Amino acid sequence: MEASIVVDSDDEAERCAEAEARAAAAAHALAAEPPQECFCCRLALPPSRGLLTPQPVGEVQIWRQDQALIFSPEDAEEDDDLVIPVAGISSVDVKADGPMIILTLSPPLAANGFAVDYMAEGHRIATVTLSPLTEELRSALATLMAWLQHLTLHGPKALGLVPRPLQEPVALRLHGTVLEERDLDLLEDEQWFNDTIMDFFMRLALEVAAPQQLQDELYVAKTQFFTRLTACGASSGEKGWENVKTWTRTVNGGVASQRVLVYPVNEANLHWCVFFVCHPHGAIQQTEADEDVPRIVCLDSAWEPVPKDDHIKLLKGYLRRELFNNPLGGNGAAVLGADGSVAAASVARWKAAVMGLEKMQAIDGDVPKQQNVYDCGLYVLEFLLYLLRQPGQFSRLGLESHQEWFDQSVITHRRTQMRELVSRLLSEGKRSGQMDVSLLLRDESLRNAVREALTSEPPEPENPEPENPEPENPEENVPWRPPAEPAHWSAMSAMSAAGGAEGVWGAWGWSYEWEHVAKREVSPTWPFGVGRDRGRSSWQFGHVESPGGNEFSAARPLAGADCGVMVLEHV
Repeated sequence: MEASIVVDSDDEAERCAEAEARAAAAAHALAAEPPQECFCCRLALPPSRGLLTPQPVGEVQIWRQDQALIFSPEDAEEDDDLVIPVAGISSVDVKADGPMIILTLSPPLAANGFAVDYMAEGHRIATVTLSPLTEELRSALATLMAWLQHLTLHGPKALGLVPRPLQEPVALRLHGTVLEERDLDLLEDEQWFNDTIMDFFMRLALEVAAPQQLQDELYVAKTQFFTRLTACGASSGEKGWENVKTWTRTVNGGVASQRVLVYPVNEANLHWCVFFVCHPHGAIQQTEADEDVPRIVCLDSAWEPVPKDDHIKLLKGYLRRELFNNPLGGNGAAVLGADGSVAAASVARWKAAVMGLEKMQAIDGDVPKQQNVYDCGLYVLEFLLYLLRQPGQFSRLGLESHQEWFDQSVITHRRTQMRELVSRLLSEGKRSGQMDVSLLLRDESLRNAVREALTSEPPEPENPEPENPEPENPEENVPWRPPAEPAHWSAMSAMSAAGGAEGVWGAWGWSYEWEHVAKREVSPTWPFGVGRDRGRSSWQFGHVESPGGNEFSAARPLAGADCGVMVLEHV
């Protein structure tokens, strides 16, 4: 007779009974805890102003006054208190780690009191996080239960609370990228994009905005490409190829068959830029035609981009291995050389890959520059979207100026469209029970709406400015006139051309040591430059307010100069 093993479940049942007893005791203790008139704890507000993590405020005192909770920092005046209506608090979640008490506000609350200093204009407060001391947690919970009797506080049973039922997060899926509802926060104004946002929208752009032929000739790598390429201590692109060699196995014909390769880059988790590799296979064929010249083009919206030498070296090393191991038409199979040997063919192919990639040009594209510190990801997406709308531009990519592609108004418009687009996709997914975006896009009307959101231009202003605007406060006896011709102006050449310009420059009560002037047309009718000082602030040659709050009047001709030199007058 075979021996049988009997598992005695008495121990497990006993453990469960003990846990239930502890939970009941904790609930009884919480119910017996008297509520306080007020309590103190640390407070954090949601991310804003480009931050990705909650913003710590510090110690606050909290009490209920009529139908609102009042949050008052130490030594704050009454007008600085944050006021949250009780009816606006939709849920309370408690986490033992910390501990933390998270109040969710629905609808999100407009910032008031001291919160105005933490939230960007237009941003609302969706949650507030309270962090009481561990020994004061029960008292704080009892007080909140007394104040918020219309709600159930959800949290661990060990604290005497009711656990929240488990729910799978609602998420959109597209070609392996998962976009959750919480990612919507990063589409708000003044927020940086994370890798999920970038991957999702680059793939969505290819899905709906790229012509069919271009879809077969364009490969877009995931944002983690360079991170994986340098993983496991890989010190070169050739060695790093082993880490990512399977990434292109689903690409028909491999990398060598692609007309353009796209590699988005996150530099130090602070800034997005993108590399376009044009005609990679031509590098080992030594193509001579101008429009087919193999090249790596970096498109970076930063005013002063950091050097890209390391990234270019890694990318060339990767391409060297990729083109060698997966030659055009070879699919990785052995190819015979002139003498009939595989070895001779491999040596020749490796030599061609080494020499070709070494000679491949690396170009910094002359592209529109961002007007703030947080829109870099949007610029990368818009670079791709513009090229998908104008595929003929690929042949001249990096070989001429691209400053006229778009301006900041398009970027602002696109962010709004993307935010509304994700909301609609989530609504459609919840309604249909289908969260795979590729399947949702089978609905032609939805597909058209997505395409429109990713390709539309901002509406024209209702009251456009006149072609030759007058300055608000023109100086007496100095007639206003636009530049004689639509040229870009150099501050340094302006000072030298004017003769004694330093004295005149200083006469306006405003003097900076100019590092350089970046060329940019800020509007079709005002082709003035944008100046940047060593503090990396910027001003347009027009009536603007600088990031530091300094206001400058419209540019005007410098007295005594016959070359149309422009200066800024400090208001």
